[in-house]
Amino acid sequence: MDRRIEKFLENQEVTFELLDTASKNEVEKRWLREFARNVKKETGSWIYRRFKWHAYSGKFEAATEGQKALELYQDQWAAPYFVFDEEGTWSYRCKSERYPDFTVLRSDIYVVHHNMKWTMVFTHEQPHDGPYFAIRR
Repeated sequence: MDRRIEKFLENQEVTFELLDTASKNEVEKRWLREFARNVKKETGSWIYRRFKWHAYSGKFEAATEGQKALELYQDQWAAPYFVFDEEGTWSYRCKSERYPDFTVLRSDIYVVHHNMKWTMVFTHEQPHDGPYFAIRR
């Protein structure tokens, strides 16, 4: 998938840098602390039913879903962001003029503002579940 995601990012005119393991793990930990607090509070675990995005489908966390979520995401002011996968196999630091729509990849992909102000979650279950856009509370 690394090569596939890199080709996708290149095609979307995204400047990207692969994160090392420690940095990748830190981004994911920060994401969980900011966007899965209620999951941890309600279930005792940071991840509900195997997928981080179940925080939103399970209604533990507030999010906008579907086309409106995609619009909110793509309307955000351009700033550096991180992209990572559900399995934790890769993570990239990215910059682009427009935030890419990862829907066509049919994978669980997380996009998060570099300061964790917001997140966009693309799921393999779209359009039935997702995508989800959430703002940090």
